[in-house]
Amino acid sequence: MGYGHAISGAAAWIAVTTTAPGLGWAPLDPVGVLAGAAVCAGAALLPDIDHPSSTIAAGLPGGRVLAGTVGTATGGHRAGMHSLVALLAATCAAIALSLLTWTPAALGVELAVGPAIGAAASIAIGTKCLRLARVWFAAWLVGIAAAGGLMWFFPDEFGWFAACVGVGYLAHLVGDTLTTGGVPWLWPLMLRRPVAFRRTLLISRLWPRRGSFALPLLGNAGSWREWLLTTGLAAYALWGAGAQVVELAAPAFA
Repeated sequence: MGYGHAISGAAAWIAVTTTAPGLGWAPLDPVGVLAGAAVCAGAALLPDIDHPSSTIAAGLPGGRVLAGTVGTATGGHRAGMHSLVALLAATCAAIALSLLTWTPAALGVELAVGPAIGAAASIAIGTKCLRLARVWFAAWLVGIAAAGGLMWFFPDEFGWFAACVGVGYLAHLVGDTLTTGGVPWLWPLMLRRPVAFRRTLLISRLWPRRGSFALPLLGNAGSWREWLLTTGLAAYALWGAGAQVVELAAPAFA
């Protein structure tokens, strides 16, 4: 479900970028960890732009029309947008957006306008999905304020933006793979189950439909097992974020 994807995106970013919980692979400073977790929470909802009723479709201007168009072009929900091709495309788009900068003559400082726009949208979507804001107007205010402040006061912090989008997108695909429907990782290559194994229970669960693959440990989307995993990921994300807040605030109390 949407909130599970958002939480998993934030948790994945913290796992990748901080050594505080002991799982960091590419450590960042506390600002990058905290801001990236907020961006990654929203980026983890990107694959669902193929569904008009998704959170991301509801939050973007013209999002429902865009979602309908994308869904039609990619084969519907949990089709092309839930694949390695889409993951690569989203990451490349984020890299391209990262190249959009502006250097005001009065400041002489390069501002990362493109990543800030992407971060504002991601933070707004994540904020609304996690119900930290009740209405979209408030969610967008939070997103714009956070991304604008980051761009203005920490102009060098957006080097992680493209990686953040990629991590969030991948977290979504992994999450959906853990449910019974699975995802078509190899789209547009949509392989059928071999005839000899179509009636085999294990194969039918790991290969639930044409082109899609699953490891259905969570059962159906929205199950109690998904809720349990989401609760654990939320606790982990809060633990990691709390450690970064302490590290960030430590100099003030030294």
